[in-house]
Formats: sequence, C-alpha cells, structure tokens
Amino acid sequence: MAKDLTKKNEFDIDFNDSDMTMIMMMVMMAVVMSQFLKPMSQNMEVQTQILQAQAYHGTEDPRVLGATNLLQWINLVYDYPFTPWISAYFINDGPSPVEIGINYPDDRFLMNPGETITVNRTGALDEKINIIFFICRPGIRTSIRVTGTF
Repeated sequence: MAKDLTKKNEFDIDFNDSDMTMIMMMVMMAVVMSQFLKPMSQNMEVQTQILQAQAYHGTEDPRVLGATNLLQWINLVYDYPFTPWISAYFINDGPSPVEIGINYPDDRFLMNPGETITVNRTGALDEKINIIFFICRPGIRTSIRVTGTF
C-alpha cells in the first residue's frame, strides 16, 4: 500500500529480498577479508625487512686495530660508515691473543696470533655488526686487521 502512495520514477531504488541478501553477503565478505588482509600486510613487511637485510652495498671498510689491556671499541653506527656491517673478516697479526666481541662487550671470542675468523650477519633482520669490542690480557699488545662489508 505504501508503494501506491507515490509515483515511481527512474531514480527510485527497488530492493527485493534477493538483492538484500546479496548486499549482506558482500558486507560479510568484506569483513572476513579484512581479517585476512592485516596479517598478510604484516607478512609483507617482514619479507621486505628480510630482503633489505640480505641486500648490502658491497662496500669494504678495511681497518687496523691495536688492542691493549683496555677494552676498546669501534662504533660503526655513530662513526664512519654510519651504518652496520653485514660481515667482518678478522686477522690477528699478533704477537698475542686478543678477545673480540660483536655488539656486546661481555660476549667475546678469543683469537690466537695468525688466526682468521669471519663473522657473517647477512640474513640478520635486527642485529648486524654495530659495535666491535677488543681487548688483550694485561701487559700485552696485538694488532688486528679487520675488513667489514656494508
């Protein structure tokens, strides 16, 4: 009866039950899809971080470090090259052993004279080589060559 009170024109929208069902299904699909899109976008961010972590400039940074009985370090983020290294190749030229720590002063490894060690953080997302710590035993000095790649 209410339909008969006004004249129908070309701009009137006429919904029947099947149209309303279709609209409700489309709304429900949009709600369900939005729940899937959020984790997918987070997954894309992680994949982007992985690709950025594996990509590097390929620039080498050779240095000679003189270790003494005082804990010393080089900070690669706050000093040149102002970016972390992806890898580092250490050569202990001697004449004495040296302890070297990567990013943490208390987590060190021992290098004997003539020994070489490669530290590779190519796939690391968060922790590349930011700081290198080095120290010898009291009364001893040694020379270390290190070539970093960033």
